[in-house]
Amino acid sequence: MNREFTLELAQQLHDSNQIVDFEWAWQVLGYSTKGNAKRMLTGYFEQDFDYFVQLPEESPESLPYELFIINDKNSKTGRPAEKIYLTVECFKEMGMLSKSEEGKQIRKYFLECEAIAKQSVKAIPQLQQKFEQQNQVIQEQGRAIALLQSQIQNLLPISSDFIPPGWDADVWEKLPSQDKRHFKFMFRRRRFRPGDEVEIKALPALNNHSLRLQQKAEVERLVGEVSEEEKQRFDALKQQVLKQYRSFGGES
Repeated sequence: MNREFTLELAQQLHDSNQIVDFEWAWQVLGYSTKGNAKRMLTGYFEQDFDYFVQLPEESPESLPYELFIINDKNSKTGRPAEKIYLTVECFKEMGMLSKSEEGKQIRKYFLECEAIAKQSVKAIPQLQQKFEQQNQVIQEQGRAIALLQSQIQNLLPISSDFIPPGWDADVWEKLPSQDKRHFKFMFRRRRFRPGDEVEIKALPALNNHSLRLQQKAEVERLVGEVSEEEKQRFDALKQQVLKQYRSFGGES
């Protein structure tokens, strides 16, 4: 197996929730023998929490995590009686306990990964704010473009075959020319479409008393406009009618 541990591998492990092969781990961590590494593992860490054991009759699918594949080459030492897999945290802590140069280098790699992760977390609010500002600028530019297009459209003459939106072509063709010009103007200036609801305000209702007062005021206005001579003629005519009424037996 490849015994080189790089910053790239550290980043992949730092961002994963996978388990690593103990056969590879004890060598890259700088342990002198597999036995020493296994005694360190079983003495300081908990099975089925920090590390997992796969028996010969079991498949990797029986493990609670996916395997972190280092390479595709199998070991030529034969199939071991059991396979051990470490969690990433267990792998890092075994590197600290190894006190080897390889362990120090691996710790340094993981510290760099943690620093990068912290910087990324700090940058998230700034990136989000920058994204919101850019999105706001894009929206303002979109509104400005839409306004400019509307202004240009209003300046351009309307073609003779233009039909405002919402009109049926057959109905439009039957309209008189003056109506077509009117509805084109209404659409261009007020975005009018056929079927738009028009609010009709009803006249305020008058009760009988208000109606009588209005009629009386109208009569007084009309009487005030009659001359004195016309008033006298009206009174004479009124007396003549009363006289004829009495001659027919009516009461005064």
